[in-house]
Amino acid sequence: MTPTHLTLVAMLTGIAGGVLLCNERLGLFAFVLLILYGIIDSADGQLARMTGQVTEFGRVLDGVSGHVTHLAIYFGVSAGVIQRGGSSSILIWTLLAGISNAFQAQMYDFHRTDYATVVTEGRAPGHEAAQVKSPWLRGLYRFYLRAQRLLIGLHAEVDHALTTRSRAGVVREDDRTRYREYFFWPVRGWNLLGDNTRFYAIGVLLCFHRIDLFFAFILVPMNLALIGLWLWQRRADQKFLSKPCLTNQ
Repeated sequence: MTPTHLTLVAMLTGIAGGVLLCNERLGLFAFVLLILYGIIDSADGQLARMTGQVTEFGRVLDGVSGHVTHLAIYFGVSAGVIQRGGSSSILIWTLLAGISNAFQAQMYDFHRTDYATVVTEGRAPGHEAAQVKSPWLRGLYRFYLRAQRLLIGLHAEVDHALTTRSRAGVVREDDRTRYREYFFWPVRGWNLLGDNTRFYAIGVLLCFHRIDLFFAFILVPMNLALIGLWLWQRRADQKFLSKPCLTNQ
């Protein structure tokens, strides 16, 4: 199987798990499918790196897989609440939680990918779209990156400084070391906004038969975590940019 095949399998598994949440009796099975989705979703990236098939199209497809899975989860939870006699106002909370989820996922994906690009691969950030050969996919990917960069604040200046000081798209070794020093722990923090946290929350809520509180979990503790991590990231960005050597070419 290719990494793309695995991504598609993950997407179908996630959709099935999300939709099954509408039936409380199938909640455990739905939770198992979502955990399986997370495993396969991780495996496609590992396979791509092991076989040298890493592409920006694969990253976009992986992102689409995640968004579709979450749409299925939100549909399953809200449909189940209404089916059990709940108020249709749950749809408003579904929309608000979905918007919050999108912001959280974008920040999680950006900072993990940016860290891997600079520290692991040694490449300057910002050249990803140029690697996409298809014009329409390149445009889609640029839009995807632009949406992320609207949220990252001061970190855009960090990326610009690294790119300016790079040589032929390769980050200087001292910049890679400094980047690792300042952003290792913030990137670990962004993992809180990953899929696993949401899936574990679904498992706990299913155990207490309160899956209806899932949207409250996304809107309150997850958004508080988003704000705290954004401020932590901004402080790290300020410290990184305050180094005098960044002004020298």
